[in-house]
Amino acid sequence: MGWVTVLVVLSVAILLIAFRVLRRKGREDEEHGSSSVDFSVNLALAVYLLVLAYAAVLCRDGLSVAETDVQAEAESLTEMYWAVAPIPEAASVRTQIRQYTAQSVNLDWPLMARSNMSPIPADTLEDMRASVIRLRPADEQGKNLQQDALTRVAEISHARAVRADDARAGLESIFVISMIISGLVVIVLPWTLGVRPTRSSIIADMVRVSVVVIGVCFIMLISHPFNGIGAIPPDALKTAQHQYDQIDAQFPAQP
Repeated sequence: MGWVTVLVVLSVAILLIAFRVLRRKGREDEEHGSSSVDFSVNLALAVYLLVLAYAAVLCRDGLSVAETDVQAEAESLTEMYWAVAPIPEAASVRTQIRQYTAQSVNLDWPLMARSNMSPIPADTLEDMRASVIRLRPADEQGKNLQQDALTRVAEISHARAVRADDARAGLESIFVISMIISGLVVIVLPWTLGVRPTRSSIIADMVRVSVVVIGVCFIMLISHPFNGIGAIPPDALKTAQHQYDQIDAQFPAQP
């Protein structure tokens, strides 16, 4: 959030400096080249709004994909819990599934806001895979459940890798640069006329600056799937934790 504050403060500072300079050195309002400047401002505004809209669509699509990936991981965890629940000697695997889920919520999520992941859940996942491989079911049904559990482990491992990619994802810099450049043109270009500010021009300048700054800040706040106003919470994994309890009621764990 710090860069948002910097952007707002910088924009206000530029606005105040421009008003001060134009008030001291600006000439009286004249119809001198204003038509061409107005055309250029409108063109820059159109480019800015186009980039802004496209960036908003990309950010929203990224959030939707990341949310779907988290839900898929939670579903794989739940299905794996169902798979090992009927196996009497798989109590330790149940514990590891619960540990992995809790570690993902408590350790991964705070770091994912900064595009990182904790190594602890990954270690737990590898131990979980080894525990499933070491199972020795007594009947054919148990062997089928063990194979299903191994398939689910592979799905969870893939889902974790995808979640790591989602945590490192963000809006491409070309869009941010395009928004900033076109926004600056929209803000600064009318000042090139050197006209002394009036009440109406000051209001127009403030509106232009506000539109550009709010647009850029909004895009940046939704550009990361696990940070900002559109951050994806770990609700899907928390729901899986509640489902574990329901599965335990159907298949009580045996020591």
